[in-house]
Amino acid sequence: MNHIMISFIGCFIMGLGVNAGYVPVHLFSTGFPGIGILTLYTLNWSPGIVVFALNIPLLLLAWKRIGRSFVIQTVIVAGALSIFLDLLDPIRNWVHPPLWLGNVIGGACLGFGSGIVFSQGLTSGGVGLLGRLIQLHSPNLKMGTIHIAFDFVVLILGAMIMDIKTAFFTFLASLIMGRTMDFTKSLPHLIARFHPR
Repeated sequence: MNHIMISFIGCFIMGLGVNAGYVPVHLFSTGFPGIGILTLYTLNWSPGIVVFALNIPLLLLAWKRIGRSFVIQTVIVAGALSIFLDLLDPIRNWVHPPLWLGNVIGGACLGFGSGIVFSQGLTSGGVGLLGRLIQLHSPNLKMGTIHIAFDFVVLILGAMIMDIKTAFFTFLASLIMGRTMDFTKSLPHLIARFHPR
């Protein structure tokens, strides 16, 4: 149960990154949170509900391919992320970072939060869950690389809905997120290497 509680911390950090980094500077993130933010901008829909709804097909597939226990834990973690995305939305009105800082805050927080979740052997759903399914066939593919590859789809969609400049800065944030995610995920191994029991 401790790994789920630690994953909640990761979800909180991700929700913080979206609401304190991306939304105040009108970036749209990538992956499933990006789709949720785009629906917020265009349809005024709740990003948390949209993200959770998009996870349902992947969860059904994971039920067959990975197992019931993993899916139940993923539903819990994905639900926590959806709650934090909406619960922390007042922050959008409290902070007003410049574009470059919102870019860094959003990318680093999403990467750090995702890395915490992945380091616990879990996923918050979305591209992370899709990446986990892909890694069943291609275990050498890094999760951050998978994220960047699939994020191009959201970037193209965002460029069509918003503009090229916003899509470009969102892409830079996704690079920060991917690299931070891989570094965070590897931290337990690095710590164990330098501090053996």
